[in-house]
Amino acid sequence: MSTSKPKQKIIVVGGGIGGLAAAMALTRQGIEVLLLEQAAEIGEIGAGIQLGPNAYAALDALGAGEAARNRSVFTDHLTMMDAVDASVVGRMEVGEAFRARFGNPYGVIHRADIHLSILEAVREHPLITFRTSTHISGFSVTENAAEVTDSEGNVYRADAVIGCDGVKSVVRENLIGDEARVTGHVVYRAVVDVENMPEELQINAPVLWAGPRCHLVHYPLRGGQQYNLVVTFHSRQQEEWSVTEGSKEEVLSYFEGIHPTPHQMLDRPTSWRRWATADREPVENWGQGASTLLG
Repeated sequence: MSTSKPKQKIIVVGGGIGGLAAAMALTRQGIEVLLLEQAAEIGEIGAGIQLGPNAYAALDALGAGEAARNRSVFTDHLTMMDAVDASVVGRMEVGEAFRARFGNPYGVIHRADIHLSILEAVREHPLITFRTSTHISGFSVTENAAEVTDSEGNVYRADAVIGCDGVKSVVRENLIGDEARVTGHVVYRAVVDVENMPEELQINAPVLWAGPRCHLVHYPLRGGQQYNLVVTFHSRQQEEWSVTEGSKEEVLSYFEGIHPTPHQMLDRPTSWRRWATADREPVENWGQGASTLLG
């Protein structure tokens, strides 16, 4: 007669980078995972992201390290520039000596590529069931069980539920009941093909141009064939959380006083995406019974 305990089962709500990573981490403990994502097709919006050595170590633990490395650009240094006079403020080498010391590179990667790297591992794992087009409408929990309901009336039961569903989290709304706080900060992102990037800015490094009310970043992606551009400013108008098509005219209006070297790259994108950002007030406790938040 078998006395083995049945496998634990946990519902993970949200199929972004965090939700996929949480699902893979749970399987390392032998836990069965039901991963629920509201989008019909899986993908990550945004542009680039920077990864330090610890991030690659974490991806290795999730079974996605090799795939992520193959899609990354390993950079030579990190540089901070003065956006007004184009002088070098600081530089840190992250080349071969850095990699040898920390056992991993400092790299940059497109968000869609790191998402895909973890997604491939998720889809191959026998302990994970992945459901898309599943919009969570509510849930209830006790100390040792969770019940999640979707907008179609389907009910999913598990030992616990973890909310990884972003700034508009349904799970957090049910647990804490607070609202997202619009910051007033606006982030513009674009990806430019290398042939459209000014030659003097085609640098194998994340470069930050900083100045008064000024924050611009660029670095290579996808084998150096593209460059990620990010500009951030505090909006002059009342914002609501949103992701929309951006306006080159708005970008240029906030950076009129910067040096011609960084300014020239603002004309290069054929399109921009605009994020009016939001966050949440910190809370002392983000768990209740058999439910918690990723962070």
